[in-house]
Amino acid sequence: MPRQSRALRLTAACAVTAALAAGTLAGAGNASAASPFLPYVRDQTLGPGYSSEVTGGAGGIADGTAVYVFSKNPLTDATWAGGGLPTGLSASISGTTCTAYSGTPGVYTCPVTEDNPLDSPSVKAATSAANHTTAYVGAAYAARGTSLATAIKAAEMAGTAAPSEDGQTAAVITVLTPDEVAKSTVQLTTPDVPLSSSTVHTVHVHAADPAHLDVTLEPSLDERWMDQNEVDVDVTAVDGGPAGACTHTTGSLGGAWCDLPAGDYTITYTLTSGPDVEAWKLVADATLQVVDYGSSNPETTSTFQVLSPTPVTERYRIFGRASAGDVHFYDGTGTATTPFRPADYFQDGWQNYNAATALSAVTEHGTGDAVARDTGGTLWYYRGTGTHYWDIYQPRDKVGAGWNIYTSIVGARDLSGDGRADLVARDTSGTLWLYKGTSSTTAQFATRTKIGAGWNIYKTLTGAGDLTGDGKADLLATDTSGVLWLYKGTGNAAAPYAARVKVGTGWNIYTVLLAPGDLSSDGKTDLVARDSAGTLWLYQGTGNATTPYSARTKIGAGWNTYNLMF
Repeated sequence: MPRQSRALRLTAACAVTAALAAGTLAGAGNASAASPFLPYVRDQTLGPGYSSEVTGGAGGIADGTAVYVFSKNPLTDATWAGGGLPTGLSASISGTTCTAYSGTPGVYTCPVTEDNPLDSPSVKAATSAANHTTAYVGAAYAARGTSLATAIKAAEMAGTAAPSEDGQTAAVITVLTPDEVAKSTVQLTTPDVPLSSSTVHTVHVHAADPAHLDVTLEPSLDERWMDQNEVDVDVTAVDGGPAGACTHTTGSLGGAWCDLPAGDYTITYTLTSGPDVEAWKLVADATLQVVDYGSSNPETTSTFQVLSPTPVTERYRIFGRASAGDVHFYDGTGTATTPFRPADYFQDGWQNYNAATALSAVTEHGTGDAVARDTGGTLWYYRGTGTHYWDIYQPRDKVGAGWNIYTSIVGARDLSGDGRADLVARDTSGTLWLYKGTSSTTAQFATRTKIGAGWNIYKTLTGAGDLTGDGKADLLATDTSGVLWLYKGTGNAAAPYAARVKVGTGWNIYTVLLAPGDLSSDGKTDLVARDSAGTLWLYQGTGNATTPYSARTKIGAGWNTYNLMF
């Protein structure tokens, strides 16, 4: 995905932050009281149809007038013969306190104060602006009670002044058309990273104009998002380009960037892996920012792998629907003490559903489908996107009508071993039916087959995943007296469950039972249960069929805000 370069010249807001941190901006305290105010401008490139403010920040305490000037010629001509912007560029002071200075073309004055130090004109490139249309912008300042004319002349001659270490008072604005931007190219070579070792990635750059190269690293879309500093793969060096042009971050993943003059370059960066990294699939994204404000900057991505025998630990999520119909999701943390992160908003409009179930474990990287039944009896299929972004499900598909004959609809995981998620449904007479999943997007389930009768003795049915470690999907059932029963999966669709085994009593205190997956990263499937007071409890899986769960631990309160969980 395109991203704004982190090493761009400072925007106004960033410049304020930086100046405050350095104690050089109004409001930074007594240490800056003696600092003279000075507005800065910045070199920038615009695509046709784009605009930008000209300010590049400021230093010192503002109480007077900032002056900004535009010329068609470099700011070294005392006669101001080139005053004003060239054809294709125009200035705007809309939304500012700035005014055009009467009698002198290309001059704008902006009252500035401690609270408003960065007012400035903006410049826009017309859609018809020619490639390499160039304007020169200068800045100066007249403190309250001093000569404005002197400040204007200083801005007009700003090209003769040396830039300070904090900023520059003369800059160049250049139009770059999409055809011009397309002349620059960037290519990536990203070999895999061995454990406890280093590898070198290569970026080949052809910059037809000065450009900023930004390389970032992140998990592939089909991986879950990583925790902070979880992936011990660091950029440890960057080489190539002119001296001092490139640098890199430190810490987990990170990246590298370079400010490059026009030319051809081979940039390399070194990745070093720690000894305990999981087998992450990672993506390097290289963007060559030729135009600061525009489109079509060259960009390329390349995928590579950490060569580890340890798979990436999965994380699972659960969903809760509030009475208004808004659905939130809770992503797992991988720890038993706090197994879920705070809620994130997913979607609204779910108030018309009276049942919903995950067909298989829903992961943080977008795998795991779900179905929901509306009040009219129509069943809808939500297919996972397979990415770690928040568009968790694709637009729903209609499964069919008539599903209100069922008193329970339960995602059962894969009961037959064919790699597809199945559904079980109990009708009003107590018969349990199996709907085998298919790979079709229009006929998501095969014709139902009967599992057995007498299932109306159960208050709740829960697809439990593999509780025993035998690779087969199991089922939990709570009867009306509160006894919890385990039905071990057989892997045979004709008889998907073995005879029931008693797990324990007293389970009728719970209004919801969910088995989202391994929440504690120990390789065993866990259970969460909500009691009538809204307290959420975690039962960690043991992998033992006779005692499949350890003693419960409290993991939260207030969960009765949800009238549907899956």
